[in-house]
Amino acid sequence: MGNSARDEVCGWQDEEEAGTERRAAPRLTMMIRPAKLIADDREFLCVVRDLSKGGLKLRLFAPLPRHRRLIIEFDNGERHLIEQVWHEGDMAGFRFAGEVDLVRLIAVQQADHPRRQPRLNIAMEATVCTGGLRTPVILRDISQRGASIECNGWLMIDELVRLECAVLPTLHAKVRWRRPPHYGLVFEQTFQLPDLARICAELSAPEA
Repeated sequence: MGNSARDEVCGWQDEEEAGTERRAAPRLTMMIRPAKLIADDREFLCVVRDLSKGGLKLRLFAPLPRHRRLIIEFDNGERHLIEQVWHEGDMAGFRFAGEVDLVRLIAVQQADHPRRQPRLNIAMEATVCTGGLRTPVILRDISQRGASIECNGWLMIDELVRLECAVLPTLHAKVRWRRPPHYGLVFEQTFQLPDLARICAELSAPEA
């Protein structure tokens, strides 16, 4: 990794240059914001650690696959096209591929408002267990706190269910909303971000 590429993305400069541009270049550092990376049609969780006019620094939980197009989706749903510049361990630097209103973007990230956990779109067979019945379902998306499923059975609001899937630990959840055949579940125990990120990265791995 070249230091110049890393410095460009992270906004690191020598003292003379920094003194000239520091006031003109808004910068938000020491962030810990979960976000979603979309590499073509595959989705990955990451953490935004640094945001500046040069780009952003992310913590990755798995290597990114080869891709033609890479998008970051922030926790407010805003998306930007980005390009990877450097990678070192679990940290990587990216530049924005287009114009970004950094002042507004930083203001949004600093705003004190409820933030939605990033959701990864998946399509996995699973089973919902409730009242002694086992019903096949399709797991449509998942976040740290919940998931949505497609189920031909009838589930009640606030009904307690057990979700079983080959690639996930057994999950206990409550039905939060329903629009049959689609249902939203909230987990009784929240996923740790690194654990969910690594599981979903395996799901996104290309087939051999």
